[in-house]
Amino acid sequence: MNQNQIIGKNLQALRKKLGFTQDQVAEYLAIIREEISYFENGNRSIPSHLMSKLAYLYGVDAYDLYEENLNLANVNLALAFRAESLKPADLVQIAQFKKIVMNYLRMKTLITNESVSS
Repeated sequence: MNQNQIIGKNLQALRKKLGFTQDQVAEYLAIIREEISYFENGNRSIPSHLMSKLAYLYGVDAYDLYEENLNLANVNLALAFRAESLKPADLVQIAQFKKIVMNYLRMKTLITNESVSS
């Protein structure tokens, strides 16, 4: 499996796990739905700026998308709303919130590691 196929498989698995449609994700990224299909099928490389936006939306590190054996059970994908009623602006808010949470968790880990080593 090549890199585009691995990333595409992970993007598709995460999107489906979260209950998003290709149309919703395409609107969020301001691209056409067919491009989402190309990325998910590994037929095209996804630009890094779009990959970053999707990583925040899906609540994962962008590097996780390169993992051949992405373990979805270890990724916190809980949502407290119905995905089918989301608008593109809602996805922007979700991605921004997840970005804040991920940054908080990274800072907490750094602080904990520093206090342990001191």
